[in-house]
Amino acid sequence: MNTFQILRTLIISLPLLWPAIAQTQMPKQLAPADAASILHDIRQADYPPTENDEVVEGTRLFNGWFFKARKITFKKGATLVFSKQAWSNRGVLYVVAQQIISEDSNQPGSITWERSSQAPAVASSGQAATGSYPGGNGAPGAIGLTGVSGEGAPSLTIAVLSMPDSGPKIDLQGQQGGQGGQGQKGGSGGTGSQGESASQNAFNCNHGAGNGGTGGTGGVGGGGGQGGRGGSGGTFTLVSTAQNLSGLMARFRVLLSGGQPGNGGTGGQGGEGGPGGPGGQQQLPYCRGDGSPGAPGSRGSDGASWTAAANDLNQLKGRDGDFLSAAVGNDDFMRYVWGGGSQQ
Repeated sequence: MNTFQILRTLIISLPLLWPAIAQTQMPKQLAPADAASILHDIRQADYPPTENDEVVEGTRLFNGWFFKARKITFKKGATLVFSKQAWSNRGVLYVVAQQIISEDSNQPGSITWERSSQAPAVASSGQAATGSYPGGNGAPGAIGLTGVSGEGAPSLTIAVLSMPDSGPKIDLQGQQGGQGGQGQKGGSGGTGSQGESASQNAFNCNHGAGNGGTGGTGGVGGGGGQGGRGGSGGTFTLVSTAQNLSGLMARFRVLLSGGQPGNGGTGGQGGEGGPGGPGGQQQLPYCRGDGSPGAPGSRGSDGASWTAAANDLNQLKGRDGDFLSAAVGNDDFMRYVWGGGSQQ
């Protein structure tokens, strides 16, 4: 084989090789007893054989849990989405076909699950306590609420006999956790003390009126709440005949990572500084002029937003899912998988 022929062979092979390179983990082959258990589960579904073909185009939301066709064709970049209604009611979802075709090997399409929308955790209500009189500092705000946990991905079993080129991407990644809540606002500073009144005697002024005290410093805003824990990745099981299984495994790109922790909440606002105290009163006729009001207290600093440290990321990330494979005999596939449990 000359250099041109070698390069030509490599170029032709690339579309088939890229899914294997992108695959997140190597599959674990199930024992025969476990493979037989999967056949039993598919048989129990009792879906009869069909001559219908299915075409997935754009984004197709599927409300069922058992997607079966003689041939399933994925248009360029198409996505088959199992609805929340479907995966909430069933422990395992199924795609069963004699053949799966992706029309574009660069954008072969995908199979995934519908995630729920997430709202950030509510902000901490109210405000921390006001500083005591005279001139006490405001109390610090409470830390924000933790974000909601991400949902775990469902399990998906695909039973297929052949797939000529790159198969659809399998996205069973866990959902990211929800955003943490905003921290509570810090308490306002206390009012400054009143200035001392002037003092006089029968002949003159002993001392003039004092100025009011400085108001208390506002409390520090509460720190942002921790992001929610990521959801677990799902389990993907590929079922086919022993002679076809290894080739099929190399054509799927499988994403099963656990969800990332949610974004942290923002810090709460710092409390307002307390008002300065009133000046002392004059004493006539000798001590004229009230004291000046005290200066207002400083505003408290805003709380810090929550940021995940390295150990937080490890602890809050969802568990990665599993990639399993099950080899069955050709007769068993046609009878129990494709035949839907028929004994014919």
